This record gives sequence, C-alpha cells and structure tokens, in this order.
Amino acid sequence: MIQGVTSLLQLFSGSDLIGFLNIDAAQTSPMLKAVIGVAAIIIQCVLIVGIALILSFLLRKAIGKFFRLPGRVSAKSETLSSVFSNFVKYGIGFLAVCEILTLFGVAVESILAVAGIGSVAIGFGAQTIVKDVLTGVFILLENQYNVGEIVRINGLSGVIESVGIRTTKIRDNNGNLHILPNSTIGAVTNISRDYQRPIITLEFGATHSVDNILNMLSDEMSKVGSLPGLTKPPEVQGLVALSPASFKVQIEAECESNYCWPIERELRRRIKLRFEKENIS
Repeated sequence: MIQGVTSLLQLFSGSDLIGFLNIDAAQTSPMLKAVIGVAAIIIQCVLIVGIALILSFLLRKAIGKFFRLPGRVSAKSETLSSVFSNFVKYGIGFLAVCEILTLFGVAVESILAVAGIGSVAIGFGAQTIVKDVLTGVFILLENQYNVGEIVRINGLSGVIESVGIRTTKIRDNNGNLHILPNSTIGAVTNISRDYQRPIITLEFGATHSVDNILNMLSDEMSKVGSLPGLTKPPEVQGLVALSPASFKVQIEAECESNYCWPIERELRRRIKLRFEKENIS
C-alpha cells in the first residue's frame, strides 16, 4: 500500500508530469517548467491530504466497530474507542505534515535533530501539553470515569461525552459542553459507580410534635414499595438538626447509579401529598 502511494506521488512529480502531459522537456521554457513544478507540488499536497483523510476515516471507523462488537459495548469500550481514534487522527496528521514538508525540500530529519537539541526549551513550552497527555493516561489506567458516566469535576456536573488524550468533554444538564484540559482536572466525583443514596432533609417548625412527624414519615416511607432502581427502601433517620425555632428530619434510601434524582423527586412528591392530607404546612 505504501509503495502504491509513493508511486502515485512520483507520477505527479515535476519531470514525470511533463512526460505525462506529453511535453517535450528539451523545448520547454524554464518558466513553464517552474509552473509545472509548482502545479505538481500542489497536486501532491492535495493527494497527501486526501489519502490522510481517507485513511484516518477508515481506521477510526474500524476502531469504532471493533469496540462495538457484541459483548464489548460498555462505557470503558466507548472511552478506549475515543482515545485510540484520537491517536490515529493525530498520528496520521503528523505523518502527512512530514510528507508535505519533504515536498518543499525541508529535511524532516534536521527538524527532529534540532528538536532533540532544543528539547529542554521545547519541554518548557509544551509542559502543559505533556501534563494533559500524562494525566489522560492515568485517568484511563485508573479507570476514574468513562464515556456516558455522570461526574462532578472542578465544580461542573454532567455526562462524560468523550475522553481524549488532551481533553475531557462534559455535557451539563443545560446542554452546555465543557471542555477541560486533563491537567486541570482535580478531585473527581463519579456519580455513576456502584450505588447512590437519595437523601431528603425536611425542616419543621418547633410547634410540631417530633414523634408525630417521625411516625407519619415512617408510615409513608413504608408504603413506597418498589421503585425503578431502588435497592434499599427509604428509612427515616431521625433528627439531624435542632434549634429553638425548628428541627430537621432526614430520610435516606439506596439505589442504583443514575436513579438518585428520579427517586428523590418521587419521594418528595409522596411526602408533599401526605403533608396535604395531614394538613401540615
């Protein structure tokens, strides 16, 4: 395949293009040769870019299909698919740029040698990029979060849309897309792992009877029965705060990840209906 691409590029080199167009090189003016040479370089650049785009598309498509085979579809596979696709895209892009520079007479080896000599200076300039990449690698190795999971990072909450080698993308409840460089990610709260605890805290005035409130809530929670995602029935934990003017009662349950908010909303709805029935305001 590589030999075929090389042969295709050589076909559109300056001298070969003159022969392809059936032009007598001996009678061709220097100006025309220069124009044909420039045209040949432009055609080769277009071919390199086109081949790189097609190859990148096909490889990323193959990676996506590989990680979506039956039995492999999961949040982890989606994350790895995103990362490998990014590696392919940047790798092929780098090779294409090197080929184009070669066409213009730029010695890529010399550039790499200079980069090696000035690696310290380049390291200082690109240290943020290096941090992004290294942090991204550790995020994957430690399995901190995957595509599709709900997380809280740097004060932002939302669903992980993609995990790249440099950035992580989060979509919040309002539909806003937040792009975070991996090196800026601090404490990560993964809401989608294992289980969650819906917690409801209710405040009552001091004039209400504590025992009546606790008995009423316990009775109502015992009627909840089964709810989608609920793994442990809600329980009244008792008083969690007390002051001369009021007191607070807390209710806790346990559910599967991503069911916390729907269950909290349903429990609040039932409690509100019970308050209306008992004339509690």
